[in-house]
Amino acid sequence: MGIETLLSQVFNGLSLSSVLLLVGLGLSITFGIMGVINFAHGEFLMVGAYVVYVLQTLFDKFYGHGAAGLSFLISLPLSFFVAALLGFLLEKVLIRFLYGRPYEGILATWGCSLILQQAARNIFGANNVDVASPKWLTGGVEVMPGLQLPYSRLFILALTTLCVVGIYLYLYRTAQGRRMRAVMQNRDMSACLGIRT
Repeated sequence: MGIETLLSQVFNGLSLSSVLLLVGLGLSITFGIMGVINFAHGEFLMVGAYVVYVLQTLFDKFYGHGAAGLSFLISLPLSFFVAALLGFLLEKVLIRFLYGRPYEGILATWGCSLILQQAARNIFGANNVDVASPKWLTGGVEVMPGLQLPYSRLFILALTTLCVVGIYLYLYRTAQGRRMRAVMQNRDMSACLGIRT
């Protein structure tokens, strides 16, 4: 195995693990604050991905294939917003009634996971759908002969870094973030200090 292949695999592993890092951060914050293991968390990621697909399909229909870059830039923050809205609705409708009951929470969120999976199959079919990368994400940076780092994977790493830094600044540099960490560490003491848990 050449050094180019090894470095390429390390880079691909980093870009894939950065997505898993974001999923893990969401799971740990949700479990830390609410004490509920959300088995539907992966489906929130799926919903965000389908938001990008649907918006890109609509842009292609009305503006042609040249609007892939614009649809990508619009759909990326929208996918985060829709996934967060779905999580908010799930908490208000179901999870809030299951605090302190971990087994019921696991079963309820697993049921929501199955419902979301089947809804996606019914709407989009069982086959995978493709999201076209914008032109500015095609190609890559050639580091050495035989080793090219794709722009799409560099974008994933940059976006993950931006999100992790944003979460860090929110948790450690804002009053709301400090309250959140206090609730995660000791809910009862936080309630005694006047924090709405």
